[in-house]
Amino acid sequence: MKMLRSALLLLLLAACSLAKAQGTDEQLAAQYFQQGDFDRASLYYDKLYKQQPSTFNYEQLFQCWMSLKNYENAEKLAKDQQRRQNDPRGSVDMGVVLKAKGEDEKAEQQFDKALKALKEDQNSIRSLANAFQKYNEYDRALKVYDRGKKASKNEGYSFDYEIAQLYAAKGDLQGMTTSFMDLLTVNPSYLQAVQNGLARYIDFTKIDARTDMLRTELLRRSQKDPDNTIFQEMLIWQYLQQKDLTGAFVQSKAMDKRFNEGGQRLMELADIAVTNKEWTTAAKCYQYVLDQGKANANFIRARLGLVHALDARVTEQAEPPKPELDELVLQYNTAITDLGKSPQTTDLLRGLAHVKAYYLGDRPGAIALLEEGVNTNGVDPRTQAQFKLDLGDVYMLDANIWDASLLYSQVDLDFKNDILGHEARLRNAKVSFYSGDFLWSKAQLDVLKASTSKLIANDAMELSLLITDNLGEDSLRTPLTQFSRAKLLTFQHRYDEALLTMDSLNIDFPLNSLGDDILYERYHIAYARHQYDTAATYLQKVLDLFPTDILVDNALLDLGKLYEDKLNDKEKAKGYFEKLLFEQSGSIFVPEARERFRHLRGDHDNLDTPEQKFLNGPQ
Repeated sequence: MKMLRSALLLLLLAACSLAKAQGTDEQLAAQYFQQGDFDRASLYYDKLYKQQPSTFNYEQLFQCWMSLKNYENAEKLAKDQQRRQNDPRGSVDMGVVLKAKGEDEKAEQQFDKALKALKEDQNSIRSLANAFQKYNEYDRALKVYDRGKKASKNEGYSFDYEIAQLYAAKGDLQGMTTSFMDLLTVNPSYLQAVQNGLARYIDFTKIDARTDMLRTELLRRSQKDPDNTIFQEMLIWQYLQQKDLTGAFVQSKAMDKRFNEGGQRLMELADIAVTNKEWTTAAKCYQYVLDQGKANANFIRARLGLVHALDARVTEQAEPPKPELDELVLQYNTAITDLGKSPQTTDLLRGLAHVKAYYLGDRPGAIALLEEGVNTNGVDPRTQAQFKLDLGDVYMLDANIWDASLLYSQVDLDFKNDILGHEARLRNAKVSFYSGDFLWSKAQLDVLKASTSKLIANDAMELSLLITDNLGEDSLRTPLTQFSRAKLLTFQHRYDEALLTMDSLNIDFPLNSLGDDILYERYHIAYARHQYDTAATYLQKVLDLFPTDILVDNALLDLGKLYEDKLNDKEKAKGYFEKLLFEQSGSIFVPEARERFRHLRGDHDNLDTPEQKFLNGPQ
């Protein structure tokens, strides 16, 4: 019994030693292979293959011999593998060796042999096609998939996606496109995969032979099968990729009429148009829905949308022409008359009040509208509070700061632990700042630093720091008093007076500590007037003259956004975002800068864009 136990122990120890040795051999083989040292790697893989002729060991050893151009050993290995496994991939490897030796005719015979031995099941088809594709034998791989398509015609799998990828690898974009379209005919659920595939090989920022080819193919498919919406969806997708919203509108309108979609597709396209500031297209979309009559489920949304689109088109101008403002007011009044005054139409009252207060100078008219909104029956408390905030802002335009403060305080009390209440408290703190009560303002701002809203917390922190850094002992004579007046004038859109006040500040207090803050305020004024080059100059001065002050990260972020959104210089924008990431790594703006930088660099596509939601079609 003892002898039997000893024998078993010796066998176990031998097995462990062998396993350990094999593990070491595998690690060394992989290490040498990764380093490109195929001489040494081949020694270990040859040993491993003899011990265990697995597919992996075979493939690694075969690649070693081919890399070393040791075609004799590669051929012997391929023949041995053919004997061990009746797999057509062995014939492919044999053909590759013969082709490398210059024996093309024999190589073709081996490739043909692999095709003849093919079993017509999905795994075998894909396996052999991949074997050909690995050696860039694309036409052979296509033949394999062609056989597969015919064999699996009734099995629900077409291999069209793999075929499209092969055509793309060959540079045959027409073949790729045709295969992708064939795939969608069989299985529309591949829509996203097809769109991603096309986007990798077609530059939709250009109108060239590739985009024309795709458009032609989509039109042909749409005409051939008019009841299949997938190709019309794809055509709209192409228009959106090319930022051709007019083309998308024409196609969407045609689909809406044909399939009786009730204007939903046009409403979604209108949202995209508004996002892209294509006001004309947005207005056409909304008008199309309105023309379907008041019975349409989207009628009210379209009526509101049309007015808001017109508002955005007019008010985005630095100095909107008076006739356009008058037409906008007419549209607001007509919409209010048509829809009536109700909780659903409160946005119209707020929008019209904004136009009257900020663009037409009709503060009494704006106040009357906002007070009416506050007292509208059925308005929910949050909307009522928003009316009060707007009303407080209009009072501020007239320098009626105490009435404004009263309204802000009401909202603060009603929504004490809510972001709406925090916003009201921030505005009240600014009232105290404008009126020169800096200590009270700072006390309120310091509380708001803990707000759950990052925007409110950041604004509070910046204004609090401004007060801390610049409040002198004599608060009545400090430059901060004069600067607070300039900021109030900016808020009131009295830009020339604000600029003159800041000029006087520099004259009266030539050694003041507000240099970067004054430049930043000048930037805000230039931006509001759409003087974007001038705005960029002020921000650059902040960086050049005050490189260690607290507004540097603000300036870097705003310069990046300015060049990305307004000055259309993506490279400069990317540079400023990158500089913020590396030089201001502790800034609260790092997440936004990183996201914008990655977007400009093309690191990822956001699949949750309005365009992508639109492509999902009416719900």
